[in-house]
Amino acid sequence: MLPENIKYIIFDMDGTLLDSLSVWADSDCEFITGSGHDYDPSHSKVMKTMHFDSACEYLVREFSLPLSPEATGERILKIVEERYINSVPLKDGAGGFIKAAAGRGIKMCVATSNKKKLAEDALKAHDILGAMEFVLTSDEVGCGKESPEIFLKAAEMLGGTPEETAVFEDSLHAVISAKSAGFFVAGVFDEIYAEEFDGIKKHADIVLRSFEELLE
Repeated sequence: MLPENIKYIIFDMDGTLLDSLSVWADSDCEFITGSGHDYDPSHSKVMKTMHFDSACEYLVREFSLPLSPEATGERILKIVEERYINSVPLKDGAGGFIKAAAGRGIKMCVATSNKKKLAEDALKAHDILGAMEFVLTSDEVGCGKESPEIFLKAAEMLGGTPEETAVFEDSLHAVISAKSAGFFVAGVFDEIYAEEFDGIKKHADIVLRSFEELLE
């Protein structure tokens, strides 16, 4: 489990609670190639550091698309939504860990760069939305996770301070951001971004390849 002083948890969703990053990469590929351009995995890696609207703006700019960012987002969501809700599994041990944390009286939330409705629908499909106090998105905060603002806002909404709040993240830039603001940071391994894990080890307080490690 976590240190005894931890009373609050902020979870990232994609790649942390949900094994969903391959779905986003596949959808990026389908959209880009369907627009008549060549897809490279580096495109998905660039967009991983952005919130959804910024990623759509990036696609329009990068490929000179004859679409607005809003129309681009609508097309991507249409590609991803059904498989995202129905096919994406929880990370190993995530459900058990959430149940154990709730049993300890820890208040939890999700802070994500995803769209709010999609995030809530996915969490609801796995019967864990009810365990969360709320879902906070980068859109609502107005910036991505290169800034700690979303974590600070989530901690404030939970009623806690960074020192008594754990942040679970799979992205190096988000781990660094949360750590810079004084949070206890747990780095979560995801195969899609395995090359970042050595960097995550240097900055996170703990790292795990499965939530089951915290239940042993």
